[in-house]
Amino acid sequence: MSVLLDVLLTEELEAAFQPVIREGRAGNVLLIPQPGGVAEQAAGRGSAVRITTLSGQSLVVTPRRIACEVGAALTDLVVMEELVGYDWISTELSEKVRLKDTYYDRLYLHLRDVRVVVLDRLGPAVYPLMAYLGKVLEIRSQKVLLPRLDDDAVEVVTRSLHAAVVGPFFSDDDLRDLVEQDRASLQVVAGMWRRLNLASPELHRTVEGVMEMLLQRRTAHAGAWEAFVGLPPERIERALSVFREMTEVRG
Repeated sequence: MSVLLDVLLTEELEAAFQPVIREGRAGNVLLIPQPGGVAEQAAGRGSAVRITTLSGQSLVVTPRRIACEVGAALTDLVVMEELVGYDWISTELSEKVRLKDTYYDRLYLHLRDVRVVVLDRLGPAVYPLMAYLGKVLEIRSQKVLLPRLDDDAVEVVTRSLHAAVVGPFFSDDDLRDLVEQDRASLQVVAGMWRRLNLASPELHRTVEGVMEMLLQRRTAHAGAWEAFVGLPPERIERALSVFREMTEVRG
């Protein structure tokens, strides 16, 4: 699977950066062969991107990592399989508009172990880099994580999320306090969770929190359980276990 991912992500890397290089929209970006010591040859292509930040730092982006380049030495900043999301300009939504002129070229990269790596002074390279990172998250999620869920687990997770939205198991306050979602946003998650970033800690908390609480409230809502869930608790427990195993294994 790693070879297939390298091929797919090499294609996306080239697709994101080649147009801005060709059209001269990002003079601080070069498409280069992968540096020595980086064994990520994808179908013989082995493309990488060098970004020279406006502060003079040299970053190398490959299908598997973002590294800081000093001479011939590379130091990993981000390994792509650890990436679970990113923020542009600021981590606070309310601050993005106010700070956009000053920090338009700053990215916050969120990793699986809750670390945050800040890439600053990216200049115009920030736009193709964001496009590429979005594809990394999408492809790794769909090609690596989703296949680890069998059809039954997918069905049970979907039914559990839907039951939490339409059933009487959770009040609006419960949803906010227990899974940090309002009913409208949870409805979106119920319909789209398979197409979201399956490595996202926020999605883990939502899915696992809903399924755990459903199991705890089954007895108190026995009639509603049959109407809205209609599954034995053993199937919920198994699907929850499969989902946890999927999210714990690295791609």
